[in-house]
Amino acid sequence: MYFIMTDKKITKINLGAGPDGIVGWQNFDWGMLPFLAKFGLLDALVSFGFLAKEYKRVWPKFSLVDIRKKIPVNDKSVDFVYCSHVLEHFEKNETLRVLNEAKRVLKKGGTARFVLPDLDKIIKIKEADKMCRVWWGYDKDKLTGWKKYFIRGHQWLYSKKSFGQLLKEVGFSKIKFLEYKQGRVPDLDKLDLLIHRDLSFYVEVEK
Repeated sequence: MYFIMTDKKITKINLGAGPDGIVGWQNFDWGMLPFLAKFGLLDALVSFGFLAKEYKRVWPKFSLVDIRKKIPVNDKSVDFVYCSHVLEHFEKNETLRVLNEAKRVLKKGGTARFVLPDLDKIIKIKEADKMCRVWWGYDKDKLTGWKKYFIRGHQWLYSKKSFGQLLKEVGFSKIKFLEYKQGRVPDLDKLDLLIHRDLSFYVEVEK
């Protein structure tokens, strides 16, 4: 009797994971808050009142990586990419670079999932203050002075149609818009957050 040994290791990367990254994934993030979290300074800033209590979170193990420049993994080495509520914080040309990098690192048959605020849903919000908060990504009228440096606001918002066109521009052809916690990417019960459900769209692409 002969046994064929196969490599069943699954590689999963979470781009812009923040404090919501989970064990079992390679979590990447970049910015002021990730820097502070990486070096254990967030709790001190919360304790002294420089940041609100909501920032006192237990961050997962992660690497400081600016995904707008390069994802530090080899070509065709990743099975799954997850990226939620990150790309809207970048300029459009930066998002294109991230999408190209995701395509580069995915194995043939690999899947990437992107979750973004849905522009079509946002413009239907009737309450002006809520719409502005969602549009900019934070309470712009309340967060002033030096505290703004801890917040990365929205730079470019997408509808399903406009983001789908961007994915096609990068070279993805197998594009599927899905629902909250629905899809091929694993661990969606932990990764897809309830706070994003009602005003987001969910899309997976296969290489």
